[in-house]
Amino acid sequence: MDHKNLFEGIKVLAVARQIAAPFATYQLAMHGAEVITVDNPKEIDSMRLVAGAGAGLHKHAMSHSFMAQAANKKSMQLDLSMAKGQEIFRRLAADSDVVVENLVTGGMAKFGLTYNDLKKVNPRLIYCSLTGYGQTGPNARRAAIDGAVQAASGLMSLSGTRETGPMKVGFLMADYATGYAAALGIVSALYYRAVTGEGQYIDCAMLDTAMTMAGADLCEAATTGNYKGLRGNGDGRYISNIFKCREGLLSVAATTESRRARFWRAIGRLDIPQDPRFCTPDVVAQNYPALCVEIERTLQQKTALEWEEIVSDAGVAAMAVRDLHQAMENPQIVHRGLMHRFPFDTELGYAVCVPKAPYQLSKTGAHIHSPPPRVGQHTDEILRRIGFDESQIRELHTTGVVEALPRPQ
Repeated sequence: MDHKNLFEGIKVLAVARQIAAPFATYQLAMHGAEVITVDNPKEIDSMRLVAGAGAGLHKHAMSHSFMAQAANKKSMQLDLSMAKGQEIFRRLAADSDVVVENLVTGGMAKFGLTYNDLKKVNPRLIYCSLTGYGQTGPNARRAAIDGAVQAASGLMSLSGTRETGPMKVGFLMADYATGYAAALGIVSALYYRAVTGEGQYIDCAMLDTAMTMAGADLCEAATTGNYKGLRGNGDGRYISNIFKCREGLLSVAATTESRRARFWRAIGRLDIPQDPRFCTPDVVAQNYPALCVEIERTLQQKTALEWEEIVSDAGVAAMAVRDLHQAMENPQIVHRGLMHRFPFDTELGYAVCVPKAPYQLSKTGAHIHSPPPRVGQHTDEILRRIGFDESQIRELHTTGVVEALPRPQ
C-alpha cells in the first residue's frame, strides 16, 4: 500500500446530499478511499445548484457549495425507487466497505437498503446514517437544516448581543461539524473491523454534534444550572473582544493575569490596571465599555496588522480580523498549503480551488488527485466494473434507472 494513501482499497458508497455527509466522505476520499456518490436522476443534489456571488457555477451543476467537499470522488446517478436501481445498489454495497446516507430517517427503509438489509449481503459493512436529530426519539423524522439545528441546540443563545438577540453562526457550522463527527465514527468503526472483522451501524445526529460544539457552556449549564448567554464579541470578561485600530479590527484574548500584563506592556498602557475603574475583575465588569474605549484609544495609533505582530510577539493571542480573501493570502495559510487549486476549467471559466484537510500527518497525509465530478460522470464506468455490458448499460439509461442519455443534437 502506498504510504500516502491510508485508505487505498476502501470503497465508500454514499447517498449523500447537502453538506454534512459529503463532507464526511470527503475526509476519507482525501486519504485514498474510493467514494462513489449516488445521485437521484430525477432530483440531483440541490447543493450543486446553489447560486453564489455571481459566479454562475450553479448553471453547470457545479456550485461552490458542492465542490468544496467533492474532490477525489466519483459521481453516479441511480434511481433507488426502482427495483433495478435497488439491485444495482445492493451489488455495489456487497463490494463496499462503507455506506453513508443522509436521507430523512426511514428514507433508505423504503428502498430496502437499510443496514439490516445490506449486512445480509456484506456482514463486514460499516453503515453510517447522518440526520438532523438521529434515528430515534420524538424528532427523529423531522427535516433539519443547519440554522434550525443551531436554534435547537442552544448555540444561538450564545451568539449575538442583547441588541440583536440570538443569531446563528455565519457559516454552516452544524453541518461541517457533523461531517467531522461522522468521519471519526467511520474511522473508529474501520479500526474495530480491522481488529474483530465485524462491521457496525453508526447513527450520527446534527443536533447532538452541535451541542457538543459548546461543550464548556453545556457542562456549566448542566452542572450549575447557569451559563452566560448572549456575549457578542466581548462578554465582559477582562479582555476578550474585537477592537478598532487605525485601520482594521484586532481580536484580542488576554483572559489570564499574566497575558493581561503582557498586553499592557505591549501597547504601552501600564497605567490601565492601576486605574480604579479597571484594577479588579469585579470593577472591570462594571466598567467594561470604558475599558474598551481606553484600549481603542491606544490601538488607533497603528493598523490592526501592525498590532497583530506586536501583541502576538508579546505572547498574547491577537489577530487582525480578515475577510476570506485576506485569510487565504495569509502567509501562514500559504505555507501550510491548505488550499488546492485545479487547472483552469474552460467550461466553468474558473480554476477551481478547494480546501484540504486541516491536519497534517507525517506518513499518511491527505491528498487531492481529481477535481469535483460532473453529474453522473462515472455512471457507466461503475456499471461496467460490476459486470454490465454496453447493451445492458444502454437499457439502464433508456429505462431511467440511471440518468437519461443525452438527446441527439
